[in-house]
Amino acid sequence: MKIVLINPPGWQKGSTNLGLCYLAGALISQKNNVLIYDLNSTEESFDNVALKVKDYAPDIIGFSVKTATAKNCFLLSKVIKTYYAKAIHVAGGPHITLFFKETLLENDHIDYCFIGESDLSLPEFVNKQKMGENIDNIAGLAYRKQNGVVATPRQNIVCLDALPFPSFDVIENFSFENFRYPLLSSRGCPYKCTYCSVGLICGKKWRARTPENILKELQKVKQQYNLTSFEVLDDNFSLDLDRAKQFCKLLIKNKLQMSWYCHNGLRADRVDKELLVLMKESGCTSIALGIESGNPDVFNSIKKGETLETIVEAVHLIRSVGLKVVGYFIIGLPGDTLEGIKKTIKFQQSLNFDHYTYGILNPYPNTEVYDIIKRDGKILMDIKDSSHFSSELTIPFEMPGFPKEDIETAYYLTKYQKLALTFEFFNKNDDTTTKILYVDFTYNSIFSETLTKIAKNYQLDVFCNKTKADNYLLLKEKRKINKIFFYENKPCTKDKILGLLKTFLLTRANNYAIVFCNKNNPKQLLSIVPIFYSVRKLYFVSDDGSEITQFKDLNIKEQLKKYYKVIIKKALMFFLMPLAYIIMRVLCISFGVFLYSRKKGFVYPDIVNDKLGKN
Repeated sequence: MKIVLINPPGWQKGSTNLGLCYLAGALISQKNNVLIYDLNSTEESFDNVALKVKDYAPDIIGFSVKTATAKNCFLLSKVIKTYYAKAIHVAGGPHITLFFKETLLENDHIDYCFIGESDLSLPEFVNKQKMGENIDNIAGLAYRKQNGVVATPRQNIVCLDALPFPSFDVIENFSFENFRYPLLSSRGCPYKCTYCSVGLICGKKWRARTPENILKELQKVKQQYNLTSFEVLDDNFSLDLDRAKQFCKLLIKNKLQMSWYCHNGLRADRVDKELLVLMKESGCTSIALGIESGNPDVFNSIKKGETLETIVEAVHLIRSVGLKVVGYFIIGLPGDTLEGIKKTIKFQQSLNFDHYTYGILNPYPNTEVYDIIKRDGKILMDIKDSSHFSSELTIPFEMPGFPKEDIETAYYLTKYQKLALTFEFFNKNDDTTTKILYVDFTYNSIFSETLTKIAKNYQLDVFCNKTKADNYLLLKEKRKINKIFFYENKPCTKDKILGLLKTFLLTRANNYAIVFCNKNNPKQLLSIVPIFYSVRKLYFVSDDGSEITQFKDLNIKEQLKKYYKVIIKKALMFFLMPLAYIIMRVLCISFGVFLYSRKKGFVYPDIVNDKLGKN
């Protein structure tokens, strides 16, 4: 049979859907023709996708559905049906496992849903459709019946080694260049974290592949596609420490020489020094830990089954063997508050992570967190409209001790930590208004907008060019701007230099507590600002304020040295040109006076005099 598998568009741009590749491998092993459309890697319209499906004319179309992509998925299915109605539409994935009944009742163009793992059930479904056999006894299959929904019990796969390896070749226009291979070595999670839905989706029983089977897969893809790196996607890679160590030993023994990282499947209480050393020797470069909260009361309430002390020890241990360490945190766990998030930020900063990420909690149905929020708080939106792990801000709920406004403030505090700390350093007293100057010679800065999100009790003045000043005037009230100083962006003349100096002297008279300069266009200001402002209160920021560097930073000094050379050269030219002009004028006048002083006038050469005499 001909089958199309579709990864609907969402926020995870460029992220390969490993689940669909596993399904493709299983279907191909039974002699089916499979094509994957990954719409996270293209910008195609749904109409174009529908036309391609029509041209391919599949018998079955399968959709992989995450909660964040559910709305796009159902819309796309509906569009495809209008162009090509012959195919059976089936859906599976995390969202379907949690919401299969709702999906079938609200989307009549979805014919069947697969609950949980479908590596075995989907191929069985395809074969029975091909043979015209009854499908009622397929494990984990849900469908409409007599205005309701019926579902057979799901069945988790026990022997993962028996599954065919995932197939990436069938993804339309897929490139293996610079591809980091996604590796799944185990499934399931036995832990009881209150906020997590992994156990509901993949099952509570942990099942693992053998190290030999994993190595075989990596050797195959390295030889076939010349890949140089992979990433572990397990939720519990090191639950069995001996298995994890044996895997690393096999990588070393067989000289696989692929770099890798583990940003999803390690718990702080499931690592030891021996494992970390082996991971490092086998090519691992970075590890991520799910910490969630640095507030002890909140952390102890989420039932992770480990302690903050264990996490601190693990972070130091990971760094001691030369691996990078990443921390994941959640905003909005039950019991948390804005002050609690500030504690988490301080905890995170104390551990000096190589990278960290904060995400706003999404209360998935059937989790303990969902029940708590539904009972004590307020759900603000359909979970399908939430941004999940993307950078887009959406707040799906609020709690009595953590209202929506505070959650938003917490989000920006975690995103703009350095800026918030700088502001806090100069604003010890909440009742004191902090005077700030922002020097901006760029065209797309949103720093003033960021400032409104993370700071209070401040007075903002802006120094910019005339074009930018017009934009700031329109936003003056919204961005809490007090004064706008500007200059005409003209060629370097005496008037321009005097105008700049005058403006800086005016700003100097305001005695600012902090001066921020946009670092993306330093040539016009780095030579002048330091003259008027102390190193202690001068900072350089990115357009949105997420990156901030103090003036005394070595890199800024190097930039200054480079730009000072250019500026000195221009200054010399500026002063030498008038001097050269004066010297030339003096020489010309002197030469004229010399000619005038000659009684007989200018004496021509003899050959010229001869010709003049003849004439």
